[in-house]
Amino acid sequence: MFRLFFSLIVYLILVANLAKAQNATMITVTGKVLSAKDSSEISTSILYEKLPYYDDMGLATANESGDFSFLLIKDVEYNISIRKSNYKALNQEIKVDDPDNNKSHTVNFYLEIDKEEEIIHLNNVIFARGSDILQKESYSELDQLIVRLKTSGDMIIQLEGHTDFAGNPQANMALSQARVESVKKYLVQRINKNRILTKAFGGTKPLFQERTPTAMAKNRRVEVRIIRK
Repeated sequence: MFRLFFSLIVYLILVANLAKAQNATMITVTGKVLSAKDSSEISTSILYEKLPYYDDMGLATANESGDFSFLLIKDVEYNISIRKSNYKALNQEIKVDDPDNNKSHTVNFYLEIDKEEEIIHLNNVIFARGSDILQKESYSELDQLIVRLKTSGDMIIQLEGHTDFAGNPQANMALSQARVESVKKYLVQRINKNRILTKAFGGTKPLFQERTPTAMAKNRRVEVRIIRK
């Protein structure tokens, strides 16, 4: 008798939740995932879980521009979890309201850099296509890096070369190595070479999986990993 009663209670709860879900108003949640340091866009996965019982969850994606869009239930609280390499984990609760009554809710999520693995993105280090020859437009940003290294005399860095993932993997690996060596050659004119390490990744660690021209261009990069400050 108790088992029958318990089963009936569970059934009534499930029916009530189903009815509530069917009558729920869905809201489009949009926004960006950004770096808390410089507001640069971050591509990553977003896990959302319905509170307070975590009885509904889903996974969304922020694209190469940091933009995301997914549907959640109006007037319900959710826990947002974001995990991204080189950034501190984010856990943030939001309530999906709709003050303008337009069935949309906008929120941005800001990720803080993990100080133990700080990465400097060299956004203006430019090479000729398929080449390891530095273009003159690169000098200004590299000069800023030199100033930082001189200011922090104990700092040791690792230059990390990346290509996109198109083409021959061995050729990409060789090209990424040649490019970081070109950057190191420029830096060691004024910085002790023992403070600058290099590592090549080819196309094995893309920032973005999309094959759009913008995404592929951002995958072709040189980054600076701070090994010791």
